[in-house]
Amino acid sequence: MRLNELVYSVLRRHIRDGVFDDGLVLREKAVADVFGVGRAPARMALRKLEGDSLVRKREGHGFVVAAGTGDPDSLHLPLLDAGLVLPRTLGERLAKRNWRQHIYPTVERTVASCLIFGRFRINQSALADFFGVSRTVAHEVLTSLEKVGFVSQGKNARWYAGPITVQDLKESYEMRWLLEPQALRQAAGAIPRDVLLRARDQHLEIQASATVPDPERLNDIELALHTDIVLQCTNRRMRDVLRNCQLPIIVTYGTVVRSAKPSALPSALPSGVPETLSQHLEIIELLLEGEVDAAAGKLEAHIRSGLEYSLPHFVNPPPLTPDRIPPYMVFED
Repeated sequence: MRLNELVYSVLRRHIRDGVFDDGLVLREKAVADVFGVGRAPARMALRKLEGDSLVRKREGHGFVVAAGTGDPDSLHLPLLDAGLVLPRTLGERLAKRNWRQHIYPTVERTVASCLIFGRFRINQSALADFFGVSRTVAHEVLTSLEKVGFVSQGKNARWYAGPITVQDLKESYEMRWLLEPQALRQAAGAIPRDVLLRARDQHLEIQASATVPDPERLNDIELALHTDIVLQCTNRRMRDVLRNCQLPIIVTYGTVVRSAKPSALPSALPSGVPETLSQHLEIIELLLEGEVDAAAGKLEAHIRSGLEYSLPHFVNPPPLTPDRIPPYMVFED
């Protein structure tokens, strides 16, 4: 079974058996943490539960258990305190998953979020200790990051990451505006309509809200278009190239938004974010209407304008705070 299916089956049983009370809040991060998986499998599991009408979207963030017919108040409890029991076999099955599905995505995103700030040295032994794995596994993680261009090994055999230069940024955006519209054309026929409707509702909810959502949610809406929709294209090599071009930029977008700490929509959002939301929404609406070529054209224009928005933030990044640097990375520049 895939990770999301494992998480889904356990949560579904707890809801069906009445272990979880109606109104219990299920947040993506909380689910990911308690199961020891990434946020993507947790997100997919919660969406499947929503499709079964066992949970519903909660105003603000997360989902709420809604197996009954009432309209329960939100119940905030740690999942283990709410009665969650993880099957003994689950740990064994997760342990058998490849290290790539456990450690690599976390390290990849962490490294990507730091590239805007400068050059870092990555300590392989500290990386192994941080995740409780062997140095061999840590080396494999770093070797995989090297293959996609996130890290490099110096003459002293030490690993280094960053920085992203302005030229790197421009080249990544150029690759994106050339390839993403074509990827969208390929993906359009295979994207389930409910995925498009969910993405549209996410954007409308943020635009209508009186308060700013947390940075993770704003990052999720970036992923909703550029990953959940665009990367459904059939060309595997194109997906790989685009993902490598997208990740540092999307993660950096989240870093910039997080540093702004806005308090109200829309005027308090960082400059350019409300426009980004509107452009996303326009692309999604065109896809829902079957206007694929028009959507692809809007996507190209959106990415081109994104470069103009991103350049100042790369030249003058927000302050680098210690909490953004994991123990296995050392800032050098």
